[in-house]
Amino acid sequence: MSADPPTPHTAQSTFVSSVSPPAHSGGGIIEADDDDDDEHLPGFGAPSPSAAAAPPPSAAPSGNIGSAPGGQGHGPTRERFGGVQTETRYSGVNTLDEPVSATIMRDLRAVSTKIVQVLRPTRDENVLQDWDLWGPLILCLALAILLSINAPEKQSLAVFTGVVSLVSIGSCVITLNAKLLGGKLSFFQSLCVIGYCVFPLAAAAVVSTFVHHIAVRVPVALVGFGWAVWASVNFLGGTRLEQRRAFLAVYPLGLFYFVLAWMIMIA
Repeated sequence: MSADPPTPHTAQSTFVSSVSPPAHSGGGIIEADDDDDDEHLPGFGAPSPSAAAAPPPSAAPSGNIGSAPGGQGHGPTRERFGGVQTETRYSGVNTLDEPVSATIMRDLRAVSTKIVQVLRPTRDENVLQDWDLWGPLILCLALAILLSINAPEKQSLAVFTGVVSLVSIGSCVITLNAKLLGGKLSFFQSLCVIGYCVFPLAAAAVVSTFVHHIAVRVPVALVGFGWAVWASVNFLGGTRLEQRRAFLAVYPLGLFYFVLAWMIMIA
């Protein structure tokens, strides 16, 4: 008996693709990604209830800086920084867009108003509260130039420098002295008052430039000295100094103007 030979089995390799085609839904239409959903983009679709309830954003700031409704100025605002009290005032005039000529003319009118106040110090004591340093600078330079013109040629530069230094340093020293004595006056307001009160001496220097006779120069310089002291004491009288300390504040002030008057007399 013979046995049938075994049937040889052929090894078949089955290859299974590990990459399956993407599943499509909706009849072969590819759905949009979540990032491209119109509902999540601003301006598309219906707004959410929270977005509808949110108030509209406020408009960007516009208009004149510092202006109040109706064109009225704000009152003074006082703040304290590190123990120093500051005060901010709005004059009611917007100066950001005005021409340069209008700004210059307004400043010149303010300077002339303060000079008239020095000539008549009893008229309105509140004019110098709106302080500036343009007028004192102009008067200081004018006095220095006038005295340097009358000085000898080799001493003109020294006289000019000495007058500018004397007025600048002397004003600061007098201001600090008044503050230490308890005066209720701001530093720059005091500089403004002292600087503007140099005007009578500057006028005396103009007379001395053209009239060299000593009999004319001395009386004119003394009148300018007395007028400057009278005007400055009148203005600084509102500093509420104690009566027993008033002399300590007036004495350096008179000495300061007397030195300038003496320079006018001997120029």
